[in-house]
Order: sequence, then C-alpha cells, then structure tokens
Amino acid sequence: MSINLNQCTSECSSCIRRYISKHRLKRGDSFDIPCHGIPLEYLPADVRSSVSGDPELAISMIDAVTWAGKFLDWHCYDPIGEHWKRKSLEGSMPTGLAQYEEGVALAGKSVFNRPYQGEMLRCSAKYKVFRIGRQAGKTEVLCVSVLHNVFTHKNFRCVIIAPYDSQVELIFERLRTFIDNNAMLSNSVRRKVKKPTHQIELHNGSIIIGFTAGTKSKQEAGASRGQPAHMLVFDEADYLSAGDLNAALATITNFPEATVWMSSTPAGKREKFFESCRDPMYREFHFPSQINPNWTEERERFFRSQLTEDGYKHEILAEFGEQEEGVYQNKYIELAQDDYDYGDYKPNPNWIYMMGVDWNDVKIGTTLAVVGFEPASGLFRLVDKVVMTRSERTQLSACQKVAELNRFWNPTMIYVDKGFGTTQIEVLQKFGYDSLAGEGANSPNARLRNIVKGYDFGGSIEIRDLFTKQPISKKAKPFLIENSVRRFEQLTFKYPSSDELFTKALQGYIVKRITTTGVPVYEMQDESVGDHFLDAVNLALVAFTLEKSAFGAPKHEARISFSAEIGAILRGDKDPRKALQEKEAHRPKMGRAAAVEGGSDRLVVPEHGELPMNTASVDGARGPVKLWSWPGFGRDAPRPRVRSLREAMSDASQRLNRQPSRRGSSRPRRKNI
Repeated sequence: MSINLNQCTSECSSCIRRYISKHRLKRGDSFDIPCHGIPLEYLPADVRSSVSGDPELAISMIDAVTWAGKFLDWHCYDPIGEHWKRKSLEGSMPTGLAQYEEGVALAGKSVFNRPYQGEMLRCSAKYKVFRIGRQAGKTEVLCVSVLHNVFTHKNFRCVIIAPYDSQVELIFERLRTFIDNNAMLSNSVRRKVKKPTHQIELHNGSIIIGFTAGTKSKQEAGASRGQPAHMLVFDEADYLSAGDLNAALATITNFPEATVWMSSTPAGKREKFFESCRDPMYREFHFPSQINPNWTEERERFFRSQLTEDGYKHEILAEFGEQEEGVYQNKYIELAQDDYDYGDYKPNPNWIYMMGVDWNDVKIGTTLAVVGFEPASGLFRLVDKVVMTRSERTQLSACQKVAELNRFWNPTMIYVDKGFGTTQIEVLQKFGYDSLAGEGANSPNARLRNIVKGYDFGGSIEIRDLFTKQPISKKAKPFLIENSVRRFEQLTFKYPSSDELFTKALQGYIVKRITTTGVPVYEMQDESVGDHFLDAVNLALVAFTLEKSAFGAPKHEARISFSAEIGAILRGDKDPRKALQEKEAHRPKMGRAAAVEGGSDRLVVPEHGELPMNTASVDGARGPVKLWSWPGFGRDAPRPRVRSLREAMSDASQRLNRQPSRRGSSRPRRKNI
C-alpha cells in the first residue's frame, strides 16, 4: 500500500524506518502493513472553512484522540499540564490522587501526557499488536478505541476476548465508567448486561460483546464462534492459546475491512502473540513500563528487587525473554537449529545411531526419530523423522517401518515407549529371533532381538553414580526430559530449522505442576502440536546416555592382559613382561655361594661384590652370632631343634642377664611381724 509521507506525520516516517530495520528489508521489498498513514490535518483548511458548526466535532468523527478529549475528557497530550491543572481545580480527580500527582507535575511531567497512546490510537493500520509493560495504559487505549468506533458508526460490532472473566469484567467496568461520566453517551445506551456475556448495546445498533476464551478448560474461545465482528480485540493475548486465537479470528472472515488489535504483556511463549509481533502485516507497538509518567526510581528499585530476572523482563520491559515454566529455553532452541533437511544425511559407518519410537493409540499414531552422533564434532543430529498417521498406522505396518529403518541406519539401540508398545516390542524381538536361523546373527533383522528395549515413562530407571559407581533410582520421565535439556544447553544437539512443528513442540512444552514429592508433571500447551515426536527424539537421546555413557550399566572387559607384579614400576611403553625381566636382572642374587674374606664380617658374592654379613656361618667361617642364625644357614639347612622350651628360656634369660623364672617353685610367704 502506497503512502504519501509528505502528507503524514513524523510518526509514519519513524514507523517505516523501524519496519525496514526490524524485517531487514532490501531494495525492492514491500511495506506490507495495510494502512494509509496518520494525516497531518484531518480536515484541510478549505474543508474546515466550509464546515458549519464546530469543526472539532467533525474531526472527532475521524480522530479517536479528539473524540476522547471532547466526549470522555480523556487526554494523552498534555505537555504543559493544562489538563492536569484544570482537573485538579475542578476536583474531578479521585480523592488523594491530585496531591500524589502534584509532585509528578511539579517535576515537569503531566500524568496525562502520554504521546505514545495518541500514536497507538491514530495509527491507521488494520492489524495492531501492543507489546507493553504493566501499568503503561494499554487497556485505556483499547477502551477509548472501542467506544469511538461504536459511537461513531451504526451497526458496528466489536468483540473483546480475554483469557479470564476477571479481565473481561475489568474492561467492561472501565467502559461503563467512561459512558456514565457523559450524559449524552449514557443516553445513547440501549442496555448493559453482564450475564451470560458482557454486552453494551447502543440505540444506533452498535454493540460491544465480551467473551472469556476458556483457555484453562481448553474451550478454544468456543463462546465466540459464530459471532461476526468489525473489530476484534484480544487482551492479554500471550496468555491465550493458539486454538483460542485461531477460533476467534474466524469471526472476521465476512468482514474484509475488519480490524484486529492484540494487546499483552509478554509471558515468554513463542506462540501466536509472538508470531504476530514478527508478522510483517502487523504494526507492533513496544513500550516498557518506564514510559509511564508516574514511573519513579523507587518503583524501579522495588520491581527489580521483587521480580525474578525473567519476571522483570516480561512485566516491566515487555521483552519476551524466557517462559518461566518452559522446559526448553528459546535461546537454546534457536541455537540448535541448523541449515539441513531430513534426507540430507546418509548412514555413515563412523557415526553411532540410536532410534526412538513413541507408540500411541489409534487416534494419534506412531512417530519414529533417528539421532546420529558424529564423534569428530561431538554433535548429535536428528537425521530422520517418520510420522505414521491414523490411516497408515496398524500394528504390523509400524513394526515393519521400524525394521526398515533398522536395516537402513543400523542403530546401536532402539528405545520404544513401553506404555503402548509392549506388544510391539515382543513382535520385533520375535522377528529378530526368526531371522536368526535364516539370515545369521550378523544380519540387521536378527539384531532386533537384542537392540529393542522398552522405556517406561511412568516408572523408574537405574543409573550409575558418576563418583561412587553405585546404582541410583531415578524417575524415568524427568530423567528423559532433563537428559534432553542438557543436550540443548551444552549446544551438542542439532535439528533441521525447517521443522517448524518440532520447534513449536519445544517452545510449548512446559512444567504444568510439581507434585508433593517434587516430581514435575509436563504438559504441551497446544494440543494440536502434540509432544509425540518430541518423546521419540528424547528416547533416542536417552539411549546414548544409558548405553554409551558412565550413567548406564557397567561395562565388563572380556579380554585378558598381563601385568607386572604388585609394586612394579613400568617406564615408557615397554612390554610389561620385558620390563619385569629387566627388573629381575638387577635384583641381587639370593644364593649363599659366597666366601668370607680375611675373617671380616663382609660376604663376597661373585656376581654382586660385597654384601653385609647375615648369617652365623658360611662355609666354616664364623660370623656375628644372631638369635636366628645356626650352622648351615648359608646352604639352607634346616634349623636344629632346641632341647626343650625350659632350656631355651633359661639360655635366653642368661644372655639378657635376667633372674631365672620362679615358675614351678612355691610362692613367697609374707613374714609375720
């Protein structure tokens, strides 16, 4: 759509520059937002002079800001504080608020000077998305625009949708307050009801209807089905599910000129609201809470101290950040995406492959995933994906597909969801045993008898402690998920960026709640996406951990090797047996074939020279007498028997100059004094 910037305000030029930078447009690319700009003058001078009566009234029919100031006494342009001063003098401000706002106004700020609200209202884009922090006035903008449209158009239908009834009630309470403060607007209302749905109906045929999407109950905005709308408003859109938004957007199919407004503080999800903020057809308005004139340093310190890091990003800065309850962080999801497709990789004998199979009932079908590990780079790559639909899925055909992928990829292990796959595991293993006789033990089909394992999501598994090597019991499902999360955080997992459905599954996988025993319960926010292929991928990844890492069962070595004796020191890479022989060659000879030279106490051994004297007698030579020595010690003669124990004790006592033992004699008697 062509826009003459010479006839538009400076906001339009700034918008186009931001659009080019945001979407990285190149020369020749188009500006896809359907709008006609914000005119410098809603009524040119020649037209204004021809208007009878108040020209501001004519402008207010086109400009929502002028209309709000005239009929609602609502203002967003107040640079010098004239509206604040007037309202303070008139006493129309709430009690106590005027005194509080006085400090802000005296500081050079007016609480009513919010030019960004004027830009949001005056922008002529058909599709707008407001990503704004808390208490920055986004609900006020929605209410003003809704009232301007229904009061200036006949038979205009506006539908407002929010996740919870309390939010719908808040919007309609503000709408009723605006209307009740103006007698003319109040007299234009035909009826106002709250049950069964919130409605405000005017005499001109226009109507405002509010619906609760029923996000928690999975109703997918069922109440709004069949409700036509000229203007569709989503409040807190990031808390609506994709099903809610899809069902509600169908209400404008018969109105080509219908407008769509989305407003929300980000929750961190990468769903419809996130996609709309990046959609080239939507005009995005992004403002943090600090843009509020009432923002102070005290509020900044308070929220920084009270909110978590992600909470501050969401609530105050209006940044998407990370979803606090999300399992997989978005920054790691983006880093895991790679530029390749399924089918680009072929079986590589240097790689290790694992297969995961998520077996489900007839309503869902079977999903298979093959993950390959490249030892050279240390990366795990998702190389194959098979999703068998309900029409294709039978027990035998699914088993045949597993056997087919087994023959093609030759995986080390195949992990199967045991919940729905108990029978299929037995079928595959039996097929492996049947193939053993005809094809041999080395055939891919025969390997199925050993490589197919069931993994029970609801049970427990046994892993090995990395330090103590002792078995530890872990809940199977949390271990499966955490193992996958670690692969993403370590930047070792890659998958095709073209698989958008898998990306949505990763982004929408959250922790629903934590049980009283501390076990997380997981949930997929968008049931239309499903977590079945994600489970198959995680089964393949956990197979690597349990089969190829220290967490799994201990590995026992069947080969035999020889080692040196205890305490032997081996140098370099010598053969242990050769090193032992060299060590024995340097050991002193223990033989007693030696002589005593010159009656000294040194033994002369021919091979090794002199050694200290050890024995009492060597070849008739007398050496030092020891208690343990006897004639013939040098030639390994047996030790002679002693005559008796009593005689040996007596000899020892004499050598030690001790008194003889009293054993056997009468005990001494005490003298009688």
